[in-house]
Amino acid sequence: MKQHLPVLPADIWECVASFLSLWELLPLISVNRALYNIVLDMKYREIHWDKLDDHMAKTLVRLRTPSVARRVRRLHIRAWFIEYLIRKEAFTPHSYVMSSKRWISQYLQLPPRITPSTGGKSSSAGNILESMTRAVRLMTHVTEYSFEWCDLSPTPEILQFLSAARTTFGVSLRKLVLHAQLGNFATLLTTVDFENLEELELFLDHDHSVGAHCADLLRGCIAPFVNHFRRTLTSLLISSASNVDVVPLLDALQEVPHLHKLVGRFAFDTVHLSDPGGLVKILRTNTDTLSNVELGWSSAAASKSDSDADHQPVPVLSTWADFSAEVVADPLVLANLTSFKLPCLSTFDATLRCLRRSADMLTSLYLVDHFLGDQELTDLVGVFSHRPFDAGLQTLSPGLQSLGLVLTPTSVAVISDREEMGYPTRYLGGRSYPDWALSNLGIWEKRFIDTAHTVPKELKVMQHLARCIPGLQTFKGEPKSEGKVCRAWLEEVLVLEVVPID
Repeated sequence: MKQHLPVLPADIWECVASFLSLWELLPLISVNRALYNIVLDMKYREIHWDKLDDHMAKTLVRLRTPSVARRVRRLHIRAWFIEYLIRKEAFTPHSYVMSSKRWISQYLQLPPRITPSTGGKSSSAGNILESMTRAVRLMTHVTEYSFEWCDLSPTPEILQFLSAARTTFGVSLRKLVLHAQLGNFATLLTTVDFENLEELELFLDHDHSVGAHCADLLRGCIAPFVNHFRRTLTSLLISSASNVDVVPLLDALQEVPHLHKLVGRFAFDTVHLSDPGGLVKILRTNTDTLSNVELGWSSAAASKSDSDADHQPVPVLSTWADFSAEVVADPLVLANLTSFKLPCLSTFDATLRCLRRSADMLTSLYLVDHFLGDQELTDLVGVFSHRPFDAGLQTLSPGLQSLGLVLTPTSVAVISDREEMGYPTRYLGGRSYPDWALSNLGIWEKRFIDTAHTVPKELKVMQHLARCIPGLQTFKGEPKSEGKVCRAWLEEVLVLEVVPID
Protein backbone atom coordinates (compact mmCIF):
# COMPACT_ATOMS: atom_id res chain seq x y z
CA MET A 1 0.00 0.00 0.00
CA LYS A 2 1.43 3.33 -1.06
CA GLN A 3 2.08 5.76 1.76
CA HIS A 4 1.68 9.50 1.26
CA LEU A 5 3.98 11.88 3.04
CA PRO A 6 2.20 14.67 4.93
CA VAL A 7 1.97 17.94 3.05
CA LEU A 8 3.71 20.68 5.02
CA PRO A 9 3.05 24.38 4.50
CA ALA A 10 5.58 26.26 2.41
CA ASP A 11 6.67 28.41 5.36
CA ILE A 12 7.75 25.25 7.23
CA TRP A 13 9.98 24.28 4.32
CA GLU A 14 11.37 27.81 4.25
CA CYS A 15 12.25 27.49 7.92
CA VAL A 16 14.01 24.17 7.24
CA ALA A 17 15.86 25.64 4.24
CA SER A 18 17.14 28.57 6.33
CA PHE A 19 19.52 26.16 8.08
CA LEU A 20 21.02 24.91 4.80
CA SER A 21 23.25 26.47 2.17
CA LEU A 22 22.35 26.59 -1.50
CA TRP A 23 24.75 23.75 -2.28
CA GLU A 24 23.12 21.60 0.38
CA LEU A 25 19.68 22.39 -1.00
CA LEU A 26 20.45 21.76 -4.67
CA PRO A 27 20.12 17.94 -4.41
CA LEU A 28 16.68 18.44 -2.80
CA ILE A 29 15.23 20.50 -5.63
CA SER A 30 13.05 17.62 -6.87
CA VAL A 31 11.64 16.63 -3.48
CA ASN A 32 8.57 18.85 -3.75
CA ARG A 33 7.37 22.10 -5.26
CA ALA A 34 8.16 24.11 -2.14
CA LEU A 35 11.85 23.14 -2.20
CA TYR A 36 11.94 23.62 -5.97
CA ASN A 37 10.82 27.23 -5.57
CA ILE A 38 13.12 27.82 -2.62
CA VAL A 39 16.18 26.59 -4.51
CA LEU A 40 15.40 28.64 -7.62
CA ASP A 41 14.73 31.72 -5.52
CA MET A 42 18.06 31.35 -3.76
CA LYS A 43 19.97 30.65 -6.97
CA TYR A 44 18.57 33.54 -8.99
CA ARG A 45 17.70 36.07 -6.27
CA GLU A 46 20.95 37.96 -6.91
CA ILE A 47 22.63 38.13 -10.32
CA HIS A 48 26.11 39.50 -11.00
CA TRP A 49 27.17 40.29 -14.54
CA ASP A 50 30.78 41.31 -14.08
CA LYS A 51 32.73 38.92 -16.29
CA LEU A 52 32.06 36.89 -19.40
CA ASP A 53 32.51 33.22 -18.49
CA ASP A 54 30.66 29.91 -18.70
CA HIS A 55 28.57 30.71 -15.63
CA MET A 56 27.31 34.00 -17.06
CA ALA A 57 26.57 32.44 -20.45
CA LYS A 58 24.57 29.61 -18.88
CA THR A 59 22.76 32.05 -16.61
CA LEU A 60 21.71 34.13 -19.61
CA VAL A 61 20.15 31.03 -21.15
CA ARG A 62 18.21 30.22 -17.97
CA LEU A 63 17.01 33.80 -17.66
CA ARG A 64 15.22 33.51 -20.97
CA THR A 65 12.52 31.64 -19.05
CA PRO A 66 10.05 34.13 -17.52
CA SER A 67 9.45 31.93 -14.44
CA VAL A 68 13.20 32.10 -13.70
CA ALA A 69 13.79 35.74 -14.61
CA ARG A 70 11.03 36.99 -12.33
CA ARG A 71 12.86 35.49 -9.33
CA VAL A 72 15.68 38.02 -9.68
CA ARG A 73 15.57 40.66 -6.96
CA ARG A 74 19.05 42.20 -7.15
CA LEU A 75 20.95 42.82 -10.39
CA HIS A 76 24.56 44.05 -10.37
CA ILE A 77 26.33 44.91 -13.62
CA ARG A 78 29.96 45.83 -14.26
CA ALA A 79 29.87 45.78 -18.02
CA TRP A 80 33.57 46.40 -18.64
CA PHE A 81 33.77 43.11 -20.51
CA ILE A 82 31.54 44.45 -23.30
CA GLU A 83 33.95 47.28 -24.09
CA TYR A 84 36.79 44.76 -23.74
CA LEU A 85 35.16 42.47 -26.32
CA ILE A 86 34.62 45.34 -28.73
CA ARG A 87 38.23 46.49 -28.50
CA LYS A 88 39.63 42.97 -28.65
CA GLU A 89 37.61 42.03 -31.70
CA ALA A 90 38.75 45.20 -33.43
CA PHE A 91 42.36 43.97 -33.30
CA THR A 92 41.79 40.22 -33.62
CA PRO A 93 42.02 38.12 -36.83
CA HIS A 94 38.73 36.90 -38.24
CA SER A 95 39.55 33.27 -37.46
CA TYR A 96 39.80 34.01 -33.76
CA VAL A 97 36.62 36.04 -33.87
CA MET A 98 34.86 33.07 -35.45
CA SER A 99 36.01 30.70 -32.67
CA SER A 100 34.96 33.22 -30.02
CA LYS A 101 31.59 33.53 -31.71
CA ARG A 102 31.12 29.75 -31.71
CA TRP A 103 31.89 29.62 -27.97
CA ILE A 104 29.22 32.21 -27.29
CA SER A 105 26.71 30.63 -29.64
CA GLN A 106 26.93 27.20 -28.01
CA TYR A 107 25.38 28.72 -24.89
CA LEU A 108 23.25 31.53 -26.25
CA GLN A 109 22.13 29.67 -29.38
CA LEU A 110 22.29 32.78 -31.53
CA PRO A 111 22.74 32.64 -35.30
CA PRO A 112 26.31 33.42 -36.40
CA ARG A 113 26.72 36.99 -37.61
CA ILE A 114 30.46 37.26 -38.03
CA THR A 115 31.80 36.09 -41.32
CA PRO A 116 35.03 37.00 -43.12
CA SER A 117 33.01 38.60 -45.87
CA THR A 118 30.93 40.90 -43.66
CA GLY A 119 33.70 41.72 -41.21
CA GLY A 120 31.29 42.48 -38.37
CA LYS A 121 33.83 43.02 -35.62
CA SER A 122 31.57 43.79 -32.67
CA SER A 123 28.84 41.22 -33.18
CA SER A 124 30.00 39.06 -30.29
CA ALA A 125 29.64 41.98 -27.90
CA GLY A 126 26.36 42.82 -29.61
CA ASN A 127 25.06 39.29 -29.07
CA ILE A 128 25.91 39.41 -25.40
CA LEU A 129 24.13 42.76 -25.05
CA GLU A 130 21.15 41.38 -26.94
CA SER A 131 20.87 38.44 -24.56
CA MET A 132 21.27 40.70 -21.53
CA THR A 133 18.54 42.99 -22.86
CA ARG A 134 16.17 40.06 -23.44
CA ALA A 135 16.80 38.78 -19.91
CA VAL A 136 16.29 42.18 -18.31
CA ARG A 137 12.92 42.61 -20.02
CA LEU A 138 11.69 39.53 -18.12
CA MET A 139 13.01 40.62 -14.68
CA THR A 140 9.77 42.21 -13.51
CA HIS A 141 10.44 41.97 -9.76
CA VAL A 142 13.90 43.54 -9.40
CA THR A 143 14.13 45.75 -6.30
CA GLU A 144 17.87 46.59 -6.38
CA TYR A 145 19.80 47.59 -9.49
CA SER A 146 23.52 48.42 -9.62
CA PHE A 147 25.25 49.57 -12.79
CA GLU A 148 28.88 50.55 -13.30
CA TRP A 149 29.51 52.43 -16.52
CA CYS A 150 33.18 51.29 -16.85
CA ASP A 151 34.16 53.55 -19.77
CA LEU A 152 31.55 52.07 -22.10
CA SER A 153 30.87 53.94 -25.30
CA PRO A 154 27.24 55.15 -25.44
CA THR A 155 26.36 53.01 -28.46
CA PRO A 156 22.72 52.49 -29.49
CA GLU A 157 22.92 48.91 -28.13
CA ILE A 158 24.10 50.12 -24.72
CA LEU A 159 21.36 52.75 -24.53
CA GLN A 160 18.78 50.19 -25.62
CA PHE A 161 19.85 47.89 -22.81
CA LEU A 162 19.68 50.70 -20.21
CA SER A 163 16.27 51.77 -21.48
CA ALA A 164 15.01 48.20 -21.19
CA ALA A 165 16.07 48.15 -17.53
CA ARG A 166 14.29 51.46 -16.89
CA THR A 167 11.08 50.20 -18.45
CA THR A 168 11.07 46.81 -16.67
CA PHE A 169 12.16 48.04 -13.22
CA GLY A 170 10.06 51.20 -13.32
CA VAL A 171 7.59 50.15 -10.61
CA SER A 172 9.38 47.46 -8.59
CA LEU A 173 12.78 49.11 -8.04
CA ARG A 174 13.56 50.41 -4.55
CA LYS A 175 17.37 50.77 -4.59
CA LEU A 176 19.58 52.21 -7.35
CA VAL A 177 23.40 52.20 -7.33
CA LEU A 178 25.32 54.02 -10.09
CA HIS A 179 29.09 54.09 -10.65
CA ALA A 180 30.39 56.33 -13.42
CA GLN A 181 32.83 59.07 -14.24
CA LEU A 182 31.27 62.51 -14.09
CA GLY A 183 31.26 62.94 -17.85
CA ASN A 184 29.09 59.82 -18.31
CA PHE A 185 26.42 60.73 -15.77
CA ALA A 186 24.52 62.98 -18.16
CA THR A 187 23.84 60.04 -20.47
CA LEU A 188 23.38 57.50 -17.70
CA LEU A 189 20.80 59.47 -15.74
CA THR A 190 18.46 59.70 -18.72
CA THR A 191 17.92 55.93 -18.48
CA VAL A 192 17.13 55.49 -14.78
CA ASP A 193 13.83 57.18 -14.00
CA PHE A 194 11.94 55.05 -11.46
CA GLU A 195 8.70 55.74 -9.61
CA ASN A 196 9.22 54.38 -6.10
CA LEU A 197 12.94 54.76 -5.41
CA GLU A 198 13.82 54.64 -1.71
CA GLU A 199 17.60 54.17 -1.70
CA LEU A 200 20.04 55.97 -4.00
CA GLU A 201 23.82 55.55 -4.15
CA LEU A 202 25.96 57.65 -6.49
CA PHE A 203 29.68 57.00 -6.95
CA LEU A 204 31.64 59.57 -8.93
CA ASP A 205 34.63 57.54 -10.07
CA HIS A 206 38.20 58.71 -10.69
CA ASP A 207 38.58 61.00 -13.70
CA HIS A 208 40.60 63.90 -15.01
CA SER A 209 37.65 66.18 -15.72
CA VAL A 210 38.09 69.78 -14.67
CA GLY A 211 36.47 72.98 -15.85
CA ALA A 212 33.28 74.98 -15.67
CA HIS A 213 31.25 72.31 -17.49
CA CYS A 214 31.85 69.93 -14.56
CA ALA A 215 30.22 72.37 -12.14
CA ASP A 216 27.29 72.62 -14.56
CA LEU A 217 26.97 68.82 -14.61
CA LEU A 218 26.92 68.67 -10.81
CA ARG A 219 24.49 71.56 -10.39
CA GLY A 220 22.32 71.12 -13.46
CA CYS A 221 22.28 67.34 -13.97
CA ILE A 222 23.08 65.25 -10.89
CA ALA A 223 21.50 67.53 -8.26
CA PRO A 224 18.13 67.74 -10.09
CA PHE A 225 18.20 63.95 -10.48
CA VAL A 226 18.57 63.49 -6.72
CA ASN A 227 15.99 66.16 -5.96
CA HIS A 228 13.52 64.42 -8.28
CA PHE A 229 13.29 61.51 -5.81
CA ARG A 230 13.33 63.60 -2.63
CA ARG A 231 9.73 62.69 -1.73
CA THR A 232 10.41 58.93 -1.65
CA LEU A 233 14.09 58.65 -0.67
CA THR A 234 14.94 57.27 2.77
CA SER A 235 18.65 56.57 2.15
CA LEU A 236 21.22 58.58 0.17
CA LEU A 237 24.90 57.85 -0.45
CA ILE A 238 27.21 60.20 -2.35
CA SER A 239 30.85 59.24 -2.80
CA SER A 240 33.25 61.24 -4.94
CA ALA A 241 36.69 60.22 -6.13
CA SER A 242 36.42 62.69 -9.00
CA ASN A 243 38.91 65.49 -9.44
CA VAL A 244 36.18 68.13 -9.43
CA ASP A 245 34.97 70.25 -6.55
CA VAL A 246 31.64 68.73 -5.42
CA VAL A 247 30.43 71.94 -3.73
CA PRO A 248 27.95 72.80 -6.56
CA LEU A 249 26.26 69.42 -6.10
CA LEU A 250 25.96 69.63 -2.31
CA ASP A 251 24.78 73.25 -2.40
CA ALA A 252 21.99 72.40 -4.87
CA LEU A 253 20.51 69.45 -2.96
CA GLN A 254 17.11 70.11 -1.39
CA GLU A 255 15.61 68.79 1.83
CA VAL A 256 14.59 65.13 1.71
CA PRO A 257 11.52 64.83 3.99
CA HIS A 258 11.89 61.13 4.83
CA LEU A 259 15.68 60.75 4.77
CA HIS A 260 16.80 58.35 7.51
CA LYS A 261 20.31 57.44 6.32
CA LEU A 262 23.00 59.66 4.82
CA VAL A 263 26.45 58.46 3.75
CA GLY A 264 29.02 60.92 2.43
CA ARG A 265 32.57 60.15 1.32
CA PHE A 266 34.62 63.03 0.03
CA ALA A 267 38.19 64.31 -0.14
CA PHE A 268 37.98 67.06 2.44
CA ASP A 269 40.42 69.50 0.87
CA THR A 270 40.40 72.83 -0.94
CA VAL A 271 40.41 71.17 -4.37
CA HIS A 272 37.63 68.58 -4.01
CA LEU A 273 35.43 70.04 -1.24
CA SER A 274 36.47 73.66 -0.98
CA ASP A 275 33.52 74.68 1.20
CA PRO A 276 31.95 72.03 3.50
CA GLY A 277 29.02 74.34 4.24
CA GLY A 278 26.82 72.48 1.75
CA LEU A 279 27.35 69.19 3.56
CA VAL A 280 26.60 70.83 6.91
CA LYS A 281 23.42 72.31 5.39
CA ILE A 282 22.26 68.82 4.34
CA LEU A 283 22.82 67.54 7.88
CA ARG A 284 20.95 70.50 9.35
CA THR A 285 17.92 70.53 7.05
CA ASN A 286 17.34 66.79 7.49
CA THR A 287 18.15 66.58 11.20
CA ASP A 288 14.58 65.73 12.25
CA THR A 289 14.53 62.49 10.24
CA LEU A 290 18.19 61.46 10.07
CA SER A 291 18.95 58.53 12.35
CA ASN A 292 21.98 57.01 10.59
CA VAL A 293 24.92 59.12 9.41
CA GLU A 294 28.23 57.87 7.98
CA LEU A 295 30.95 60.30 6.98
CA GLY A 296 34.41 59.52 5.69
CA TRP A 297 37.18 60.42 3.29
CA SER A 298 37.60 59.27 -0.25
CA SER A 299 40.76 59.49 -2.30
CA ALA A 300 41.03 61.79 -5.31
CA ALA A 301 44.27 62.89 -6.92
CA ALA A 302 44.49 66.59 -7.65
CA SER A 303 44.59 67.24 -11.38
CA LYS A 304 47.12 69.47 -13.08
CA SER A 305 46.53 71.33 -16.34
CA ASP A 306 49.06 71.69 -19.14
CA SER A 307 49.46 75.39 -18.39
CA ASP A 308 50.94 74.77 -14.96
CA ALA A 309 52.79 71.57 -15.81
CA ASP A 310 56.15 73.32 -15.36
CA HIS A 311 55.19 75.14 -12.17
CA GLN A 312 55.15 74.07 -8.58
CA PRO A 313 51.87 72.35 -7.62
CA VAL A 314 49.42 74.41 -5.59
CA PRO A 315 49.29 73.17 -1.97
CA VAL A 316 46.14 71.23 -1.16
CA LEU A 317 44.84 72.19 2.27
CA SER A 318 42.45 70.16 4.38
CA THR A 319 38.92 71.48 4.96
CA TRP A 320 38.15 68.96 7.70
CA ALA A 321 38.84 71.57 10.40
CA ASP A 322 36.35 73.92 8.72
CA PHE A 323 33.77 71.15 8.61
CA SER A 324 34.39 70.32 12.26
CA ALA A 325 34.00 73.95 13.32
CA GLU A 326 30.67 74.34 11.48
CA VAL A 327 29.33 71.08 12.88
CA VAL A 328 30.21 72.01 16.46
CA ALA A 329 28.80 75.52 16.07
CA ASP A 330 25.37 74.32 14.89
CA PRO A 331 23.47 72.52 17.71
CA LEU A 332 20.95 71.03 15.25
CA VAL A 333 23.58 69.05 13.33
CA LEU A 334 24.08 65.36 14.22
CA ALA A 335 21.22 65.31 16.72
CA ASN A 336 18.66 62.48 17.05
CA LEU A 337 21.02 59.79 15.72
CA THR A 338 20.87 56.08 16.56
CA SER A 339 23.85 55.11 14.37
CA PHE A 340 26.91 57.23 13.70
CA LYS A 341 30.20 56.62 11.89
CA LEU A 342 32.82 59.30 11.28
CA PRO A 343 36.48 60.19 11.71
CA CYS A 344 37.11 62.13 14.89
CA LEU A 345 36.59 65.84 14.39
CA SER A 346 39.46 68.31 14.58
CA THR A 347 39.66 67.76 18.35
CA PHE A 348 38.42 64.91 20.52
CA ASP A 349 36.53 67.38 22.68
CA ALA A 350 34.63 68.57 19.59
CA THR A 351 33.72 64.96 18.84
CA LEU A 352 32.36 64.47 22.36
CA ARG A 353 30.29 67.66 22.12
CA CYS A 354 28.58 66.34 18.98
CA LEU A 355 28.04 62.88 20.45
CA ARG A 356 26.25 64.37 23.46
CA ARG A 357 23.51 65.61 21.12
CA SER A 358 22.49 61.99 20.45
CA ALA A 359 23.63 60.46 23.73
CA ASP A 360 20.10 59.34 24.62
CA MET A 361 19.55 57.41 21.38
CA LEU A 362 22.88 56.12 19.99
CA THR A 363 23.11 52.34 19.75
CA SER A 364 25.85 52.07 17.11
CA LEU A 365 28.97 54.21 17.13
CA TYR A 366 32.14 54.02 15.02
CA LEU A 367 34.99 56.45 15.56
CA VAL A 368 37.77 56.03 13.02
CA ASP A 369 41.24 57.48 12.53
CA HIS A 370 41.88 58.01 16.22
CA PHE A 371 43.28 55.67 18.84
CA LEU A 372 41.64 56.21 22.21
CA GLY A 373 43.84 56.72 25.20
CA ASP A 374 42.66 55.64 28.66
CA GLN A 375 41.27 59.06 29.59
CA GLU A 376 39.61 59.52 26.21
CA LEU A 377 37.93 56.13 26.52
CA THR A 378 36.72 57.14 29.99
CA ASP A 379 35.38 60.44 28.64
CA LEU A 380 33.66 58.69 25.75
CA VAL A 381 31.92 56.20 28.02
CA GLY A 382 30.98 59.13 30.25
CA VAL A 383 28.88 60.59 27.43
CA PHE A 384 26.45 57.68 27.93
CA SER A 385 26.81 57.29 31.71
CA HIS A 386 23.49 59.01 32.46
CA ARG A 387 21.51 56.10 31.06
CA PRO A 388 19.75 53.67 33.42
CA PHE A 389 22.09 50.95 34.64
CA ASP A 390 19.74 48.33 36.03
CA ALA A 391 18.48 46.68 32.82
CA GLY A 392 21.74 45.42 31.41
CA LEU A 393 24.83 47.25 30.20
CA GLN A 394 22.96 50.46 29.57
CA THR A 395 25.79 52.73 30.53
CA LEU A 396 26.86 52.34 26.90
CA SER A 397 23.67 51.46 25.08
CA PRO A 398 20.12 50.30 25.88
CA GLY A 399 20.11 46.53 25.84
CA LEU A 400 23.70 46.42 24.57
CA GLN A 401 24.47 42.85 23.55
CA SER A 402 27.69 43.14 21.54
CA LEU A 403 30.73 45.33 22.25
CA GLY A 404 33.89 45.76 20.21
CA LEU A 405 36.88 47.80 21.36
CA VAL A 406 40.05 48.71 19.49
CA LEU A 407 42.72 49.75 22.01
CA THR A 408 46.26 51.02 21.84
CA PRO A 409 49.02 48.56 22.82
CA THR A 410 49.52 50.49 26.05
CA SER A 411 45.89 50.05 27.03
CA VAL A 412 46.00 46.37 26.18
CA ALA A 413 49.09 45.89 28.31
CA VAL A 414 47.51 47.73 31.22
CA ILE A 415 44.39 45.60 31.06
CA SER A 416 46.13 42.27 30.50
CA ASP A 417 48.92 42.64 33.04
CA ARG A 418 47.43 42.49 36.53
CA GLU A 419 50.70 43.72 38.06
CA GLU A 420 50.29 47.06 36.31
CA MET A 421 47.30 48.52 38.12
CA GLY A 422 46.16 50.87 35.36
CA TYR A 423 42.71 52.43 35.31
CA PRO A 424 40.82 49.60 33.51
CA THR A 425 42.25 46.95 35.84
CA ARG A 426 41.54 48.98 38.98
CA TYR A 427 38.02 49.64 37.79
CA LEU A 428 37.14 46.07 36.78
CA GLY A 429 39.31 44.09 39.16
CA GLY A 430 37.23 42.04 41.60
CA ARG A 431 33.92 43.24 40.14
CA SER A 432 31.14 41.13 38.72
CA TYR A 433 28.20 42.14 36.53
CA PRO A 434 25.83 39.15 36.38
CA ASP A 435 22.90 41.29 35.18
CA TRP A 436 24.63 42.70 32.12
CA ALA A 437 23.03 41.66 28.83
CA LEU A 438 26.41 41.62 27.09
CA SER A 439 26.91 38.27 25.33
CA ASN A 440 29.58 39.05 22.72
CA LEU A 441 32.93 40.80 23.21
CA GLY A 442 35.66 41.71 20.74
CA ILE A 443 39.04 43.25 21.55
CA TRP A 444 41.50 44.33 18.86
CA GLU A 445 44.99 45.69 19.48
CA LYS A 446 45.49 48.80 17.36
CA ARG A 447 43.68 47.27 14.39
CA PHE A 448 40.21 46.33 13.29
CA ILE A 449 39.57 43.34 11.05
CA ASP A 450 35.99 42.19 11.21
CA THR A 451 36.83 38.52 11.56
CA ALA A 452 37.21 36.11 14.44
CA HIS A 453 41.01 36.03 14.13
CA THR A 454 42.54 36.72 17.55
CA VAL A 455 46.14 37.12 18.67
CA PRO A 456 47.11 35.77 22.14
CA LYS A 457 47.26 39.18 23.82
CA GLU A 458 43.75 40.08 22.63
CA LEU A 459 42.43 36.73 23.85
CA LYS A 460 44.02 37.33 27.26
CA VAL A 461 42.25 40.69 27.57
CA MET A 462 38.90 39.22 26.58
CA GLN A 463 39.31 36.38 29.07
CA HIS A 464 40.11 38.91 31.81
CA LEU A 465 36.95 40.89 31.07
CA ALA A 466 34.90 37.69 30.81
CA ARG A 467 35.62 36.99 34.48
CA CYS A 468 33.73 40.19 35.31
CA ILE A 469 30.81 39.51 32.95
CA PRO A 470 29.45 35.97 33.46
CA GLY A 471 26.92 36.31 30.65
CA LEU A 472 29.57 36.53 27.93
CA GLN A 473 29.18 33.65 25.49
CA THR A 474 31.22 34.62 22.44
CA PHE A 475 34.49 36.34 21.60
CA LYS A 476 34.31 38.16 18.26
CA GLY A 477 31.23 36.15 17.43
CA GLU A 478 32.72 32.73 18.15
CA PRO A 479 31.87 30.58 21.17
CA LYS A 480 34.50 31.07 23.84
CA SER A 481 35.35 27.36 23.99
CA GLU A 482 34.84 26.47 20.32
CA GLY A 483 36.32 27.40 16.98
CA LYS A 484 33.09 27.44 15.00
CA VAL A 485 31.63 30.74 13.88
CA CYS A 486 28.66 31.84 15.91
CA ARG A 487 25.88 33.09 13.64
CA ALA A 488 23.56 34.25 16.40
CA TRP A 489 24.44 37.92 16.03
CA LEU A 490 22.06 40.08 18.02
CA GLU A 491 20.41 43.21 16.75
CA GLU A 492 21.69 46.06 18.88
CA VAL A 493 25.44 46.62 18.52
CA LEU A 494 27.69 49.35 19.82
CA VAL A 495 31.17 49.27 18.29
CA LEU A 496 33.90 51.70 19.20
CA GLU A 497 36.09 51.30 16.12
CA VAL A 498 39.23 53.38 16.39
CA VAL A 499 41.39 52.69 13.37
CA PRO A 500 43.17 54.77 10.72
CA ILE A 501 40.99 55.44 7.69
CA ASP A 502 42.25 54.34 4.31
